[in-house]
This record gives sequence, C-alpha cells and structure tokens, in this order.
Amino acid sequence: MKNKKIRGRLILILVFVIMIASTILIANLVKNKTEFSENSAQETEEIGQNSEEELSDFSENLETEITDENSSLDEDQEQKPETLVETPTIKNENCTTSFGKLMLINPNFTVSTDFIAQRKTQLVNITELYGIKEGNEYNGIPLLDPEAAVNLNEMLNDYKKDYPGHEITTRSCFRSEGTNCGRLCYATGTSDHHTGYTCDLVDDAYGGLLDTDYLESHPEWIWLHQNSYKYGFIDRFVSSWAGGSMSAPVNVDTNGTTGLYETWHFRYVGKEVAKEIALGKYNDGNYDSLEHYLKASGRVKNLLDKTSCN
Repeated sequence: MKNKKIRGRLILILVFVIMIASTILIANLVKNKTEFSENSAQETEEIGQNSEEELSDFSENLETEITDENSSLDEDQEQKPETLVETPTIKNENCTTSFGKLMLINPNFTVSTDFIAQRKTQLVNITELYGIKEGNEYNGIPLLDPEAAVNLNEMLNDYKKDYPGHEITTRSCFRSEGTNCGRLCYATGTSDHHTGYTCDLVDDAYGGLLDTDYLESHPEWIWLHQNSYKYGFIDRFVSSWAGGSMSAPVNVDTNGTTGLYETWHFRYVGKEVAKEIALGKYNDGNYDSLEHYLKASGRVKNLLDKTSCN
C-alpha cells in the first residue's frame, strides 16, 4: 500500500516536471520566433534603406553623366557649327528645258553655259557602250542621253541589216560649245546639239561631207527620214520648214520655221511624239517641225518668247 502511494507521487512529480519543461520550451520558441521576426524586419528595413540609398546614388551619378555629356555636346556644337550644303540650282529662262525629251533649244529658246555643263554629266558614251563610232575625231567622244542611246543603237543596227556592209557613224552628238560656220551653225546656247538628244548621222560609204544637195538622195538619209520615228527620232530640220534657201537670212519665226535644212541631223523625242511629227498630226499629214509641233500641241504659246510655256 505504501509502495502504491510512493508510485503515485512519483507519477505526479513526473507529470509536473513535464508540464514545467513544456512551458519553458514553448516560451523559448515564442521568444526565438519574436526575435527572428524582429531581426528579419530590421534586416529588411536596412536592405530597403540601402537599396534606396544605392538607387539614389545611381540616379545622381546618371544625371551627372548626362549633364556632362550634354555639356560636351554643346561645346562641340559651339566649336563645330552645322553647315547646310545647298544643292546648286541652274537658273535658266528657257521654260522648255523642263520638257525633257521635248526641250527646245534654238536662237529664240536659248540656254546658259551652266545648263550645258550640267547636261553633259547626264549623258553616256555611245562608242564605249554600243560601238557607234564618231567619224570626225575633232568632235571628240559622242555623248547622248541614255534612253536615246539605246534607241539609236537599235536604229543603226536595223539600218545595217537593210544595207549589208554599210555602217552609219556620227558627225558630232552633244556639243558643249556652238560653232561659227554660217547659217548651218549656231552659237553656244542656241544649238539643238546642247539637248543631249541629237546626233548628226552619215553613212561613210557615201562620203563624210555634210552637204544637203549631195546627201538628200542617198539611201541612208531616205531610210532614216522614213523610218527614224519608229525608234523615237525625227528628221529635225526638213526642207519644208527651212524658211528659204541656205543662202538666205536665218528666219526662225513664230509659225515654227527652223531656219535650217540638214539631211543628217536627227533628234530623239520619244516614239509617240516622233510618230506624230513624222506623220504630221498637226501639219495636215506632212512632216512637222519640232517648233510648230510644240506650239500646235499647246505646249508653247509664243515661239519667239522662251518664257511662254503652258
């Protein structure tokens, strides 16, 4: 009986000890958790403060760098001011130069030496590209507008097919300067050769002289007169628009007279216009002059006034 009492007391003491130990353990756990939370919060706050400080320092440094760079750029701009390069423009009173293939250059519709120089830079060497030869070395390299050159090459090749063994060569295409040889030659600024669309053409088999009386019955002139419009070229100075014999005074009038008769002078105007001129759309079915065509088609109002384009 006595042993049972002792055992009971021991059990109670053990339970009491376990309860006290459990209480102490729980208290320590709560305390540690609280300290950990407080430490974490403090560390987080410190990290946030450090991040804000670092971000602030980065922003300040970036602003400083940008300011310094802008200051450097400003200094460079002050030291090296921007210069505007103007594209040179050529002042020219001849309103037809804007017509391109249909530009009119004659004693009434003149162009400046600046225009002539610029036009030269837009042309191609037809000997180099197509093997079309210049028959007079004095005239230099034959230059022509690229579009005109393609069609000239086709035209001269077809001529050779119709006349085997024959070959047409040029006697001057583009000219930078005028010439002085009477009525058949015009001064600088007044020649159709300044257009870059013109070549004098001769078949060497019939001689190289530029003589209308001698050449007008020759096959090359007859063929070119009848067929050149199919390739965009016109017989530029036909006898019907010459305004008299070549011994008479030059008569370039308001009706469309050219003042010239040349069997060798061919001018590119494009296939559509060439056909209308050759078949006389505005000239009762007869071969027209470029001057008369431009007036009759409403492009030029007064053939004596180079500012009268519509």
